Amino acid sequence: MIQVVDSHTEGEPTRVVVDGWRQPAGSTMAARRDDVAAHWDHLRMAVICEPRGHDAMVGALLTPPVSKGSVAGVIFFNNVGYLGMCGHGTIGVVRTLEHLGRVTAGHVHLDTPVGSVAAELGTDGAVTIRNVPSYCHARDVAVEVPGLGRVVGDVAYGGNWFFITHWDQTPLALAEVDDLTRVTRS
Repeated sequence: MIQVVDSHTEGEPTRVVVDGWRQPAGSTMAARRDDVAAHWDHLRMAVICEPRGHDAMVGALLTPPVSKGSVAGVIFFNNVGYLGMCGHGTIGVVRTLEHLGRVTAGHVHLDTPVGSVAAELGTDGAVTIRNVPSYCHARDVAVEVPGLGRVVGDVAYGGNWFFITHWDQTPLALAEVDDLTRVTRS
């Protein structure tokens, strides 16, 4: 039986797998993520997709650490696939580890597929994280998007890859939810 602890970071849900999932093979977190994707993806879907989960939820599979000084390894995933890193998920993992009695206030290091992530757990339960280095990879990249046309933005990295653009064609308002949803799905 897979055992999970659900946490919420300012309303952002993280489902932390704490037991019952066969530990993935590999001496690095990237290799472990690849092993999970190749052999255990059905478990990812069972844990995070409907009817037990939903598309706004992030999952976090705990593994033994690969680096000296780290308390755990973490493989993040969502309803679509695997993430290199997740900020709110890291906060949820640290609070879950505290809840389980595996960490106390102070410095916490986690191994992820994209590197070591440091966190500080305060005595009040507040968590501050220091992510892997982030940077702008390319500026003013033009992408032809079906249904939208040419969209220009920057490609950035911060544990995952992002395309950041300025979109002023649809106001950010509840009345525009259908059009905003169409744009984000494009």
